Amino acid sequence: MTTPNELKSLRDKMRALQSGDYDVEAENPKIVRCWERLNCDKKDCPAYGKIRCWSIAGTCCHGEVRGKYAQKIKDCRECVVYKESCGDDIGELIEAFNLMVKDVRHNFAERVRSDQEKANIERLSQISDMVAGVAHETRNPLHSIGMATSFLKKKYQDEMMSEFLGIIEEEVKKLNKLTSIFLDFSNPSPLNLQTCSINEVIDLVIDEYAGQAKRQKIAIQLNLDKNLPEFISDKSRLHDLFSCLLENALEISVENNRITVSTERKNKMICLSVQDEGPGIATADQEKIFKPFYTTKMNGPGLGLAIVERSVKELKGMVEVESTPGKGATFTVCIPVMD
Repeated sequence: MTTPNELKSLRDKMRALQSGDYDVEAENPKIVRCWERLNCDKKDCPAYGKIRCWSIAGTCCHGEVRGKYAQKIKDCRECVVYKESCGDDIGELIEAFNLMVKDVRHNFAERVRSDQEKANIERLSQISDMVAGVAHETRNPLHSIGMATSFLKKKYQDEMMSEFLGIIEEEVKKLNKLTSIFLDFSNPSPLNLQTCSINEVIDLVIDEYAGQAKRQKIAIQLNLDKNLPEFISDKSRLHDLFSCLLENALEISVENNRITVSTERKNKMICLSVQDEGPGIATADQEKIFKPFYTTKMNGPGLGLAIVERSVKELKGMVEVESTPGKGATFTVCIPVMD
């Protein structure tokens, strides 16, 4: 039987919701815990240890996995757990209110997230435009400095001058590379699909970084599947994303570390992984490292992995990282075979 106190309590909760309290919940003293009532020992069930099993998707009811609320509520109303929890009018009203609050809370959170994403996209667009402008303005002076340095190196052969000019030349190369990263991020080139061999791309990049690895005394081990087929992709994108992953691995490696590069086929995907023996990546950072301008390094703009993720998505693939702090990290890129 409905009591005035129950109705008053429900009315108060409704008013609280109207005032913007999305954490409100109407109390239901009759609530029954399904695993206790049914003597259920299925601890892997999403509802085990929780209440209101009828509002939880994927529950294991009577040996059958159930769907979402709308798909199973008709059957749930015939269950003893539901009947004892909210079988009368007031009980069902209370639970309908609680479900409504849950939906409101979810929708509000989604709206906040959507607004934040929209604001981030707008902010990122503004930053990209600014970065592109700076990069364009920087490229010509850098070219002039590079040309002047080359001329001076030929004209002045003494050891001290050559050393200083060599330093300038190396710094210009770094700045040119940084400029290219900024321009690629702000205005990526369209895909150029062609027949590719992932192992050939890897061999090419390894040759480019062999000198750096030798100077750092870092071993690069190749575990390449020689039976991988050629496939349709963007060779330049594959080259650049592998270069980024390998360069990152070299940057965090110390003398006598090993970097392992592997390829394999997983169903209709060709996968490339780069494993290092560096310090690893903190769990909190793993969720952020693919975001633009986020970096855990002392130098660099924090765009490399963001460009990697964007390129992989353009190729309809996926990229993931596995890492335990103190035990290195493994980056894996999988690209679908489009033949």
